[in-house]
Amino acid sequence: MSTSPPEFKSNQYEFTDEQNRTISGLVDGMRTVATLIQLLGLAFVVFLGLAVYQGMQQGGSHYYGTAAGLGAGALLCLSIGFWTGGSAHSFRRIVETKNEDIWHLMNALESLRNMYGLLRAIILVSLVLIVVGLALAGYAATRG
Repeated sequence: MSTSPPEFKSNQYEFTDEQNRTISGLVDGMRTVATLIQLLGLAFVVFLGLAVYQGMQQGGSHYYGTAAGLGAGALLCLSIGFWTGGSAHSFRRIVETKNEDIWHLMNALESLRNMYGLLRAIILVSLVLIVVGLALAGYAATRG
């Protein structure tokens, strides 16, 4: 059994050309931010891999604390990037289609609402990972 978002279909309103240009500008900005934050997330993943590799090679547990922090950053950046890209696609459909503007707008807003719900959870998990990372780094520092 799958649950799908409610359909918001209405033929009552079509955005004007000026409004569509505003939405297009929003979409362009969202796509740029999505791409850049995804690249930032990938950079965090690379540094995460390097920290884990160094920890395995040198046997130092202080690298794992760094890895936990980098993992939290990667998770947050990649989530924001992919959700922003998905929302941008929904907003783009408003401009590209006719007689379904409200339906696409409501889907885009639902996507953003879901993104922020997920981000709230990811931020909480990231904060826990940061605390774990700090604890591991503190433990490694006291061991010498």
